[in-house]
Amino acid sequence: MATALLVSQSRPSASRLLALLPHLFVGGAREAHTASNGNTSRPSRFYKSAHVVPALDGSGYQLMLDKKPVRTPGKKLAVLPSHPLALAVAAEWEWQDKGKPQLHTMPMMSLVAHALDQPRPRDKVIAHIMNYVHTDAACCLYERGALARRQQEVYGPILEALRRDMGWRFLSSDSIAGSHQTDELVEGVRAWLNGLDHWHLAAMEQLTSTTKSVAIPAALLRGHITPAQALAAARVEEDFQAEEWGRVEAGHDLDEADLRSRVFGPSLFVRLLQMR
Repeated sequence: MATALLVSQSRPSASRLLALLPHLFVGGAREAHTASNGNTSRPSRFYKSAHVVPALDGSGYQLMLDKKPVRTPGKKLAVLPSHPLALAVAAEWEWQDKGKPQLHTMPMMSLVAHALDQPRPRDKVIAHIMNYVHTDAACCLYERGALARRQQEVYGPILEALRRDMGWRFLSSDSIAGSHQTDELVEGVRAWLNGLDHWHLAAMEQLTSTTKSVAIPAALLRGHITPAQALAAARVEEDFQAEEWGRVEAGHDLDEADLRSRVFGPSLFVRLLQMR
């Protein structure tokens, strides 16, 4: 239903997309949004509505606030290649109620700005991602025991899927020094990253930093796991410890909400990017 809405919308409006976004936000954005409607101490937002229009040069869809085009912090026009993605980013702006936009509730707009502005050279971004290859969370296991078995249950299918799909043979280890990978694996990952466009690379970088892994976000972007499975894979140790010792109120919940935003945001970003 949501997909049909995204691709069949005749008028570029973000209002119907709002229902897709609350699960991305940290700290109960829906409740905060509702409560803020009665808060007269905050100034009204500086625009009435967010929408998208075809870019003048035909390169995609321009995000608009009223009649003004949105620009990134680097002064680039916020032109997106996918209409559904442009609508979703507009919905993040539409979700804002009063005062200045709350950037932590705009994960996809943050990715748009990062992809367009490219604050660091492309080779530096790839080098940052490559730093995780030898310390990949999906390959660094605990000593033999219940937690190590849980890790193998979760990570094993992910690594096997990448082996079948990409020919990547990740090596797992319980050494505190990490899991040193082969030159073949390293070059294979580097070649794949070099082939990503700046949109996908921005999503990959955030997912890698969030999950402390190259394998988990690669499997996500390749369609082998869902965002929920990627989130679970990134939280194997935390969830295991919570099961053993209990959850800390306002501790584990907030950590999980933050991680969910950082995983689900780029996941939805890439999904909508592919819906031309």
